[in-house]
Amino acid sequence: MTNVKDTQELTLSTNKWRVDLYYESWYSKIKMIVKKESDFVIELSEKGEWDSTLKIELTNKEAIRTFIVTGIQGSTYLHIKGDNENGQSVKVENDNLILSLGLNFISIDLNELKLNWKLEPDMAEVFEFYDLESDYLLRGEVGIHRIDKTGKLKWTFSATDIWVNMEGRPEVEITENSIKLLDFNSDKYEIDFDGNEIKN
Repeated sequence: MTNVKDTQELTLSTNKWRVDLYYESWYSKIKMIVKKESDFVIELSEKGEWDSTLKIELTNKEAIRTFIVTGIQGSTYLHIKGDNENGQSVKVENDNLILSLGLNFISIDLNELKLNWKLEPDMAEVFEFYDLESDYLLRGEVGIHRIDKTGKLKWTFSATDIWVNMEGRPEVEITENSIKLLDFNSDKYEIDFDGNEIKN
């Protein structure tokens, strides 16, 4: 299931980075995130309507820097991979911050504070991603997408319904040789790592 809150906070730490994230949805009654002239800004959309904002405080041995991601369209649930979470919406990997935010799946270079790539792979929102071999497997509302580390879309798998299970069961399970999927109606699918359905 996807949880949506109007304000969220999350902290990630690696040997090199501490990343503090503060998310504020467009419908939040109190707006606390204010862009300063000194802040780096990454703009995901220029539509300007119903945009949510993410403030990121980045700490390493050299400095503390702040940057803002604006123009976030759609809902976002910040979470990392953990004991109760197979997927994640945030990850630090090789000095890059990987994020699924509303309609977008993005990678940010933490050294240069620049956008490596930005994708809108789904017809609707993207919820979370999983580690699949040397790539990412992204769960969107409409499609399951395999994306490499350069932001290239390799394939998409869609079924008859959306990838949100109303019974609260995991929509994606990656096994040794396949990917098991569960849709809105708890219909089961199994695909290989090339996105082809395995017929049982």
